[in-house]
Amino acid sequence: MKEMARSLGLAIGAATAAFVVVLMGLSLVGYPAVGLLREWVLGAVGTPTDIALALKNACPLILTGLAVGVAFRCGVWNIGAEGQSILGAICAVAFATRIAVAGPAWLLIPLALACGVFGGAAWAGIAAALQRWRGVPVVLSTILLNFIAISLLGMLLEGPHGLLHAHGTDDLRSDQLGVAYRLPLLTATGHLHIGVLIAVGTAGVAWLVQARTAFGFELLVTGLNAEVATLAGIPVARRQLGVMLLSGAFAGLAGAIQVVAAEGYYLAPSPLNYGFVGIAVALLGRLHPAGIVCAAVFFGLLDQGAAAVEISEFHLPQPVADVVKGAIVLAMLVGAAWALRQRSRGRQR
Repeated sequence: MKEMARSLGLAIGAATAAFVVVLMGLSLVGYPAVGLLREWVLGAVGTPTDIALALKNACPLILTGLAVGVAFRCGVWNIGAEGQSILGAICAVAFATRIAVAGPAWLLIPLALACGVFGGAAWAGIAAALQRWRGVPVVLSTILLNFIAISLLGMLLEGPHGLLHAHGTDDLRSDQLGVAYRLPLLTATGHLHIGVLIAVGTAGVAWLVQARTAFGFELLVTGLNAEVATLAGIPVARRQLGVMLLSGAFAGLAGAIQVVAAEGYYLAPSPLNYGFVGIAVALLGRLHPAGIVCAAVFFGLLDQGAAAVEISEFHLPQPVADVVKGAIVLAMLVGAAWALRQRSRGRQR
């Protein structure tokens, strides 16, 4: 509990410091800081619709944050959640628009999501295989695989000869998914879907595995010290391979949910970048599933508020929200480094 309280205080302090710095900067260029902050908060939580949209935006961030978090805790630096989520979306779209088997929604939706999970895990498996059998660092291979996934998406949706290109249009997008492949909605406005519950439930399962199973303990020990884990008889290479596949599965599920629940089709190039933002979410959440959920919701509220400020009288560009995210992560890292140094000094005394 003491460690959780310290982590929560660090996250709140980092967010507050980042907001103060950004608002001070905006004040210097002529924006009214107080009015801007008020409009931002009202745009994020002013109405139930705003909250529903924020939670909808948080859904893929929870899953990509989990993808990064479980890998980082095991000492595997998976920077490829973006590419893995794209492959998950591609596989889900391919199943729903090209295979398009007939059946009830309760069967087709899980099959489409399973295809997304498989696609993300398979894409992550490439990086894991390159590390295990060719010694290629995961951090390098996953970064490069992101660009390959983005290019692959463009090829599949490019022109009338693209395998997933929508019929009867020149737009770079896939066909619209059928009604049987769309996730049920939780609100009458149509903004919030059941994918949010799937994401939160996945985070709960991830926490149970990490905190209450031998497998989760082995992953933690491997991340803390791989040499000690090896001496303790833990199969480090297999655990790192397994966690990489699990990480890719989470990211693939994020991409699949976005096309099955939110958009209903896929665009090229993908403008969402949920995989990259998931790294910031995982770091802000201190790699803990509960913290990742909270951080994802916070980022969803941040984006929703930024969208409202953009169309308000202030006309603040929405990319300012990305500046705030970057400042928060930077402040979080500085605070974590300071806390680690303080604990090290305390032990030396």
